[in-house]
Amino acid sequence: MDINLILSAQTLHLAPQVKRGELVNGTFVLKNVPAKTYLCVTPEQWLILQQFEKPKMVPAVLGSAILDRQCLPLGEFYELVLKAIKAEILLEPGVGPEPVMAYDWSWAVRPKVLARPLSILFCAGMLMALFFRPKFPTTVVDIGAGVLLLSATLSFGEFLAGCMLRGAGGEVYRPRWAWIQVPPHFFVDTDDTVMMSRETQTLVAMAIPTLLAAAAGIAAWHKPEWAFFSLVGLILSVRPIFGGTLAALMRVGDKRAPSDAEHNFLFQPNRRPEIRIKLLLKAISHATTWARIGYGILWTLAIVYWVERLGTAPSWSLPFWRANGPRIAVGAVGSLVLLGLGYLIWELYHWARDRGRARRNTMRLWRQRWFGPDRGNLDESGRVKLLTLSPMLSTLPPPQRVELARAMAMRRYGPFRDLKESSGVPTQVSMIVSGKVSLRRELPTGRTVQVQVLSEGDIIGLHDLADPKFPGYTVRPLTPVTLMTLDRKAAEELIVARVTNEMLTDTILKLPFLRRIALCQNWHLQAINRFARLSQIRSYAPAEIVLGEGQTVPEFFVIFQGDARVSRERRLLSTIHAGEFFGEIGLMQNSSSNATVAAHNGTRCLSIPRNELLRFVTHNYTVALELERVSSKRLGRPIFPLRPGDFRSI
Repeated sequence: MDINLILSAQTLHLAPQVKRGELVNGTFVLKNVPAKTYLCVTPEQWLILQQFEKPKMVPAVLGSAILDRQCLPLGEFYELVLKAIKAEILLEPGVGPEPVMAYDWSWAVRPKVLARPLSILFCAGMLMALFFRPKFPTTVVDIGAGVLLLSATLSFGEFLAGCMLRGAGGEVYRPRWAWIQVPPHFFVDTDDTVMMSRETQTLVAMAIPTLLAAAAGIAAWHKPEWAFFSLVGLILSVRPIFGGTLAALMRVGDKRAPSDAEHNFLFQPNRRPEIRIKLLLKAISHATTWARIGYGILWTLAIVYWVERLGTAPSWSLPFWRANGPRIAVGAVGSLVLLGLGYLIWELYHWARDRGRARRNTMRLWRQRWFGPDRGNLDESGRVKLLTLSPMLSTLPPPQRVELARAMAMRRYGPFRDLKESSGVPTQVSMIVSGKVSLRRELPTGRTVQVQVLSEGDIIGLHDLADPKFPGYTVRPLTPVTLMTLDRKAAEELIVARVTNEMLTDTILKLPFLRRIALCQNWHLQAINRFARLSQIRSYAPAEIVLGEGQTVPEFFVIFQGDARVSRERRLLSTIHAGEFFGEIGLMQNSSSNATVAAHNGTRCLSIPRNELLRFVTHNYTVALELERVSSKRLGRPIFPLRPGDFRSI
């Protein structure tokens, strides 16, 4: 599954024969009837999937959801799409699933008819299994009879479950004899139960445990040696983990069960440690989680009780609990603590591994810049290869890159001294091969300030052409730098004459700036290039209104130079500086601004029109996720889903 292709360019449509189950605990199950595949969703998620009734690409659906104020949290949105594709609820045009035929099951009984008899039978069987003392089978006859009783009970339980499912309107699949299972028994596929009501799901799930409890109780009363295997089957069927019946029923009874898009993630950004820890904390705060833990403790104690009953030791008594109760309690609590510690250690390992990789990359780059080898002896092919570091020079045709590489010379400079040949009116043009360079500009007050930091692949010496309104730049290395240089006159012939003015501005001014601001730190380089091409540089006079309070947000703004002041009802709220941005919340939520942003000192902004930003965001999921994250942090709450009536935000 190519996630990038699916989420950016793949056309999808809703499967034509999708059946919707009953709403249970805030979710319901969708079924692709021919494929017999299921997907548990919330009503809000179903609204998103319904937009694929006509073939659409994922970005189109996301953009529509944002404009209609129906957008899910983006991690949930992308997870929903991937899970729907996996479950064949969403299909590619012209692609159909392999059909799975339902069995013509002719026996049916309404589950409500058996509700009370099954409850009575389960309680009576459990009481008899607890009261009467089972025994280990000691003869071949007892072993055979016990296994035969278990096989017959399981078979009748499967048959009864199929009858109740069919009586509730569900489909039965693949009834067969499971000869290779232990013990061999009749098997019925009752997966369709998830489409039914809570009561039907409960009764179908309890069919086998009820009959096992009755068989174990009756056998313990009549022939204790025959009860052993039925008792083991009962214990395994009601286990608290790995698909046990009662644990599943607790999930059915949960007031807000998670949908399939909210756990067991496929979408890689959802599998980060912080997301998993957030889910863990949410689960810990949920009453159902503690109910499952409590049930697990009771289940374990029940096993100990029956094991003791099968042996020769006396039954548990009050003196036994007085002597051993504290140790049992300490053991249970200690097991939970160890489980929690193990989970935290595992998550900390993943976190430390990711942080370690980032640190190693940083240290590798630092060593390369300060102590890297001198590349002055590179041959022509090596210089041609280095030209691909530059977003602008890499667009030149190969013959022109070869010509340029022949004309350029390799030079290395130490840190913290001005490169006069590249400052003011440059006499040389260079591409940075290794190192960092500070680009400084003189203010009207005479003070010089750093406006950009350039690094590998960036061009210096052409800023007067890329930014003719502010040509006076000073270049100063921050580390030892290696440059590929050529004379300015040759650069105008080999570079400037072969690229557009827009490309000069995008690659020399915008790209280095965008690469270093917090907003774009986690973006793919192609997304940053696209953002630079879409944006325009706008200059504002002091006190000029950039965005007015109550105004529909027409554009997204990133402060390129200078700063701006944010106020509400003429009261100053904050001052924002180069690299900060505004307008994204109003654009993402389709709302108006709740504050005024006015230019202050030498303010220049990168601006992108509303429609262009939405198109850009919806086609780049990494950008969308990062914009959602920073916007939610600034807003103080999740930006998606939109709260009712919340239609005014920066």
